[in-house]
Amino acid sequence: MAAPILGLVLPAMSEASANLIGQRLRQRMSHLHPHIESTVSFVPEKGRCKAPRIKPSWSELVLVPVNATHLHSSPPQLTRHAEDIRRNHPDLAIRVARPTGPAPALLNLVDARLRLAAHRVHAQELDALILSAPDSGDQRGAAMLSKMTRLWSQHHHLPVHIATNSGGTTDVEEVVTHLRREGRRHIAVGSLWICDDETFRAHTHKALQAGAEVVSAPLGDDPVLAALAFQRYCSAAMGLVSGQTDDEVVPE
Repeated sequence: MAAPILGLVLPAMSEASANLIGQRLRQRMSHLHPHIESTVSFVPEKGRCKAPRIKPSWSELVLVPVNATHLHSSPPQLTRHAEDIRRNHPDLAIRVARPTGPAPALLNLVDARLRLAAHRVHAQELDALILSAPDSGDQRGAAMLSKMTRLWSQHHHLPVHIATNSGGTTDVEEVVTHLRREGRRHIAVGSLWICDDETFRAHTHKALQAGAEVVSAPLGDDPVLAALAFQRYCSAAMGLVSGQTDDEVVPE
């Protein structure tokens, strides 16, 4: 019996930089698990989705949301995306795995990218940090993001605030402005985004315009993300056999 297809779902618009990250993640999967076929699709919070290429020979598909904010439930746009695939391919059994989600291990990736970005702009001593994410996530994801903010603050002995792209008081522009009113002048933004797409670039522009000194690159196709995605795939793939996981089955 062939293993289910692994469908990586990236929370970004389908453009050159995001496509490259998707292909590199697929290559990592193929190198480590050559017996598992994979595909990639793109589901931004706003804008047009790009469905995966479905082969007629496929019978089972596990969609794995590569997402750094949701820990238990998928964003509604991804659920609609899975339902669209199901309507177009009624003979395909589909399960949506739990998102890769936020995890303390991701802070090491954020740190590495922030150090590189700070070196490029010759940033010296920082006096405040912002952990930036596309959204505040689901309930469990939001709790983990709060925990990661505390851990990051303890590690660097600096105040750390969370910022999102959702508007309101957590908007990155508002958070940077608030820190500058407190007298902070050397503010760095660490990114819990997956892809460098149009939305991320607009978010980065707002942060820099508001007075942030440096913004790190997204997480990209890091092996840590690939490992998290494969863990979620394995759990959901077992559910296709037993039907006893917390993952979501797309109804027929």
